Parts: sequence; structure tokens; C-alpha cells
Amino acid sequence: MHMKHLLILPIILLFLGCELVYQHPEPGAFTHVAIGLNYRGTNANALAGTINDAREQEEAFTSLFSDRHPSSYLMLQEGTSDGSYDDVSSPLLPTKERVRKIISSLVAAQQAQDILLITYSGHGMEDGSWVLAPETASGTIFLDASTVDPFLLLSVDELFALLAPAAGTTLLIIDSCYAGNFVQQSGSSVSLIDLRPIFADAYETYFSKEKYKNRTFVMAATTADNTSKEPIGGSHIHGYFTEALLGALGWDEETQSLAPDKSSLSMDNLYRYIMENQRIKLTGTYQAFYQHPTISGGPLDLVLRQEVN
Repeated sequence: MHMKHLLILPIILLFLGCELVYQHPEPGAFTHVAIGLNYRGTNANALAGTINDAREQEEAFTSLFSDRHPSSYLMLQEGTSDGSYDDVSSPLLPTKERVRKIISSLVAAQQAQDILLITYSGHGMEDGSWVLAPETASGTIFLDASTVDPFLLLSVDELFALLAPAAGTTLLIIDSCYAGNFVQQSGSSVSLIDLRPIFADAYETYFSKEKYKNRTFVMAATTADNTSKEPIGGSHIHGYFTEALLGALGWDEETQSLAPDKSSLSMDNLYRYIMENQRIKLTGTYQAFYQHPTISGGPLDLVLRQEVN
């Protein structure tokens, strides 16, 4: 028994030291659906950084994928200058119906080499559900003191059902409370960043017969049981997670542009940078004072930019 364990250990370490990289055979189309809600004009708590998050992510990723003739849909709920609710006739107001419609149409048109990025900055329910914009001018989100209108919620299962027919690759970047509910494990998934699985788990996963069928990559601001935070004060606020993400992309807040960079960039690169540079603790005793981002596990890493010599 002891000899078998000694023989297996180097094999496992070899696999844990290697990383399979998922690359597209040919550059395809890049499309970004950037969703941000600050809940001004509604009866939910307003958020200060979400509109900045959505706008600047849209700018940064458009620049990053500029060689792919990118297209984007900036879906914002931000209230009006007098503090009332948005114009409900706006085609890009992120109501549940409009979000579902746009995602469904993009998935239906997607080719194998294409990338669809969906970013969300807003409130999240304890099951991870996104709290989307009301369709009526009242802006009502809470039906009573504690009940959110269920018709405004886009759940984890609903979103993954919309993405299931996708022929290409989908990337979800979510800055909301309990966003870790979207980070789903599979029988072929072991994280190579957070090396917590015991050797037996790693061995069983890497030598399992499961195939890598899921081409949806997820990076979330939190675990499934923790909340997302933003600074209390400041003139230009981002959520702590999105602030670090933009830094990882090379976003310059002063010039509002992406700095030129020829180095390679991947999902794992972004995650490592966020974990090292997020301006709030990753762990702690009290949930109000820490925030731990999560990422979909597995040996596949999505390359966003190839290194240029």
C-alpha cells in the first residue's frame, strides 16, 4: 500500500504542475454584454460603483479584443438626474426579459471560435440570482419590507440554461453578493490555483473518464456564502473585485484607457492578480470585512491574449 502511494504521488504532482490551455483555432468574434445596476430610483439599496464597473469593463474588454472587431451591449439601470427611475422604453434597460432576449440571440448566432463575455455588477440574492431592473416606471423591487419581486430575478439555473446551446466559449464575470453560486464544479474539475483538493481527489479527477464538455468559464467576486463590497466613500468608486480586475487588464483610471501590453493574458492570470491586489482581505472572522473571489476549476485556462514578441 505504501509503495503504491509513493508511485502515484509523482504522477499527481506532475499533472498538478502542468496546465492545459484552451485556445481557439482561429480568432473569432468577440461580443460583450455588460450589465450594471445601481438601483437609484428603486426601493432597493443604491450601489455606488456598479455603473463605473460596467462602463469601464466594456471599454477595457473592447480594447483588449480590438483585433476581433468586437461588439458590445451596455445595459445600464442608473436612474435619472433627478433621482427618479429610468426610461422603461430604453431597449438596453437590463430587465429580465431584455437580458434573456439579448443573451439568447447571441448564443443562437455564436460560432465555435467566438467568445461571448457577460459581466454583471449589481445586487445578488443568497442563491446567486441577479436582481434585474423593473419594467414599470415605479421602479419597485421590494414588494414588501423583505420580499424581492421574483419576476426580476435571473437565477443560476436560468442563466446556464440560456447558455447551454452555445457553440463557442462563454465567459461570465460576476461582481455581486453570493456570486460564487455560479462557479459550478464537475467531475472533470480540479482547481490548479487553490490547491486544496487532497491527492486522492486530484488523482480520481485527472484519470476519470469525464470529458471537458463545458466551455463556460466563470470568475466571481465572492464565494457562494459571502457578500461583495465596495468602498463607502470616494469620488470614483468600483467594487473591490472589479477594481482589481481592471488593474489586471491594465486599465488606467486616469486616462480611462487600456495600457499597451504585449504579454500573454489568461483567466488564471487575471485571477492571480486579483487575489494579490484586491483592496479588501480575502479571509477573516467577520464576513463584513473580507471578500474571497472564486473561479471555475479545472485544468483548462482560457487564453485572452497571446504574447507578442
